[in-house]
Amino acid sequence: MSTYSLSPARRAELNLKSNWRGTLEVAKDWALVIAGFAINLAWPHPLSYVLSVFLLASAMAGFAILQHETAHRSLFATPSLNEWIGEYLAALPILQSMPSYRAYHMTHHRLAGTPDDPDRIMTESYPVSPGSLKRKIWRDISGQTGIKSIIGLMGMYAGYWKYELTGKVERLMPAPQGVSGYAKKFIGNNGHIAILWQFAIWGALYALGNGWLYGLWAIAFIFVLPTCMRIRQIADHAVVADPLSKNPLMHARTTSANWFEKLLFAPHYEHYHLEHHFMPTAPCWHLPKLHAELKAAGVIPEQNQASSLLSVLRRATTH
Repeated sequence: MSTYSLSPARRAELNLKSNWRGTLEVAKDWALVIAGFAINLAWPHPLSYVLSVFLLASAMAGFAILQHETAHRSLFATPSLNEWIGEYLAALPILQSMPSYRAYHMTHHRLAGTPDDPDRIMTESYPVSPGSLKRKIWRDISGQTGIKSIIGLMGMYAGYWKYELTGKVERLMPAPQGVSGYAKKFIGNNGHIAILWQFAIWGALYALGNGWLYGLWAIAFIFVLPTCMRIRQIADHAVVADPLSKNPLMHARTTSANWFEKLLFAPHYEHYHLEHHFMPTAPCWHLPKLHAELKAAGVIPEQNQASSLLSVLRRATTH
């Protein structure tokens, strides 16, 4: 079994946070949002609508990773910036909750490589038949997954369901009492701000005379983002060398990614997922350095390397 350790000095280097670099990562995603809408204002055309949907979905995928980074408290050197930006500028615009995600995700890291990992349900069945994978992708691109996600996230804000990202449904106990109890929980979890974000985006577009463009944001969220998330989940943890090893070199994957894959599936260096599990507190921009070090040491199993995210789909299907 492959093992590797970093010196305390090297670990400190890779753990170094940066407010300016964190700000740059956030700015990238909001620039995609602005570009996604601006292109339609400048050039209203069916092709620009399609491009806009992909740009907006890329921004949403980026927001999800920023939520992940701030959940690890690794995006900013200033702790309050991790908390505030992670919640209000990354999670809530895509109907998420950073504090809830953090509690859930830390369990994933603590139990990764064991049967109790809450995320294991999403990848343990792979490889699957080509027909099975097509059905999964169809549920995503047809909007079924996205609509269920919206319903589930609203219920989680209200305290009706336990926070989950795996599709499992579990009532939260003890349950809030009556309508006022659910409303109080909804507001306490910032569900009202997530809704206000949707009105704010629509309102800004309406003020520019194109409120209907909010529909492109909704299309990106419902039809494209779930597909991006599924492909990323498969690339990160499916058909790895040893999914039941506590060693992160064995239970996660590192993947090369072209510009399109980085934009849509793996923003903010997410394709270095093995490296992230090896050192979860390292800011995302340090992961390429860690990858180079692990690669040079020859400790990454061949099964846990891939030439592209999409190539992993071939490994994840039976032939």
